Order: sequence, then structure tokens, then C-alpha cells
Amino acid sequence: LANLSRRERQIMDVVYLLGAASASQVHERIPDPPTQTAVRTMLRILEAKGHLRHEKDGVRHIYRPTTPRDAAQR
Repeated sequence: LANLSRRERQIMDVVYLLGAASASQVHERIPDPPTQTAVRTMLRILEAKGHLRHEKDGVRHIYRPTTPRDAAQR
């Protein structure tokens, strides 16, 4: 996770904390959050970088980390 921006690390911290999270759950929990749209965009970027994957839950996307936190910190 060292190559991530501060905001990307904050998002990953929330997803690791919750185990799985929607964009609105991430938005509620990060300090001084950007817009909902910006959070969704960053989640897609983190998915493209291989840090997250998503599954659909109705209209929502639920994001999960692709690697355990301890492995990601190495």
C-alpha cells in the first residue's frame, strides 16, 4: 500500500476495517471526505490497481480487498 496516495490509503483502511464496504460507507468514514462521486472514482481506481474487487448488491457495488491487510502492508 506504500504506492497509494493518502486518500487511497484512507479508503483502503475503511474497507479493511469493515471487511466489505459500499461507496457511501467509505464516504461516511473517511476524514474530510470528497464528494460521493470522487469516492466512487477512487474505488474504481483502486480496483484497477488490483487492491479491490467488487460484487453487485442490487444497484450498489460492495468492495472487498483482494489481499489480507498484513500481506498488503509488506
